[in-house]
Amino acid sequence: MTSDGGHGAGSNLGGIRVLDLTQYLSGPACTLLLAGLGADVIKVEPAPGGDAARQLPIVEGVRSSYYVQQNRGKRSVCIDLGRPEGHRLIADLAAECHVVVENFSAGVLERRGLDAATLRARHPHLIYASISAYGRTGSRAGLAGYDLIGQAVGGAVALAGEPDGAPLAAGAPIADVGAGMIAFGAIAAALFHQQRTGEGQFLDISLVEPVFNLHPFQVQGPSVTGGKARLRRTGRHFGAVPPAGTYRGPEGWLVLQVLEPQWPRLCEAAAAIGLADDPRFTDPRGRAEHRHELVDVLESWMQTFPSDRALLDHLEANRIPAAPVVDPADAHDDPWFWERGALTTVDDPVHGEVRVPGLPIRGSNVPRREVEPPAPFLGEHNTEVLGELLGFDAAEVARLADAGVIRTSTEG
Repeated sequence: MTSDGGHGAGSNLGGIRVLDLTQYLSGPACTLLLAGLGADVIKVEPAPGGDAARQLPIVEGVRSSYYVQQNRGKRSVCIDLGRPEGHRLIADLAAECHVVVENFSAGVLERRGLDAATLRARHPHLIYASISAYGRTGSRAGLAGYDLIGQAVGGAVALAGEPDGAPLAAGAPIADVGAGMIAFGAIAAALFHQQRTGEGQFLDISLVEPVFNLHPFQVQGPSVTGGKARLRRTGRHFGAVPPAGTYRGPEGWLVLQVLEPQWPRLCEAAAAIGLADDPRFTDPRGRAEHRHELVDVLESWMQTFPSDRALLDHLEANRIPAAPVVDPADAHDDPWFWERGALTTVDDPVHGEVRVPGLPIRGSNVPRREVEPPAPFLGEHNTEVLGELLGFDAAEVARLADAGVIRTSTEG
């Protein structure tokens, strides 16, 4: 394996090279984290149009801000996946990488000789991470699926919504991004093993299982009670631990999560309404049985404050876990997101300044970047990558371009 040319040198994953065969969200979410920690991520995009996310909102010409957010800091090569010569190029690039990540439907890469079994037989050092709806084993392995499938089968949809209403999916793509994060963690562990032993491995990540693993009670509770203890949809309030849930404040919405240790503090903070003396609310069972009355009493009390901020200040002063409901579109107005680096900007050559979520990892060896590197143009790094990794000269790169095996675009 050749040098990485200095990409990410000095950072946590400096010197690690990743071949990114992913599109849309789950795979790019994984490789975005790898790039953020210094890995050299080479994104292989299928010719002629590249990652399908280039056409998701918001599009300027042929370049979307969605693509910019998910693929910043990566290098792009654009290769025709329909040509045997293209397949050979990708296989040769894989040989020069530590990690391959893909999220194609079952059979797509197998037909091209780019599946885990084929590549790892030739290159045992490879870590090959595959992200799919149901994983690559089991009776559903051949089925396609996206985020909503992962949320539904993983159990998140069943528990969201009003008790007498339709089950609801989360507004955020928790299955896609969750799978990407799990793949990122699995790759990090596999890299540790690879660095010690020289051995690669196959990593099989589904969209369903990261969501399924979000349930702390909903699986084991019914198991140990013969199905008697099971959670139901409770709308905007947690039926099991009131008064936890979403409340209307004087101006907007906020959340309150008060467990048994915090209940006395809430009673003190809301002394004016006599919570501590109300027989309906003296113990957790009573609060659960009368949770709707408790919500009404608390919301009425909340309306006595002049503003949401005044209410939250009062709750925080009494060490009550409470927070505003933040629309992510408005997060840039909250200084905390900038202070933490949870928000950052990409200086994009087409869209200009694009505000995006920052790397969600803080550490002493994780450099803070005030401005993120841009996302690549389609095939922008064809010449650079093919020369650096495979030793191709300009004439050979030009031949591949003339033959339509690779493609470059300066528009998107």
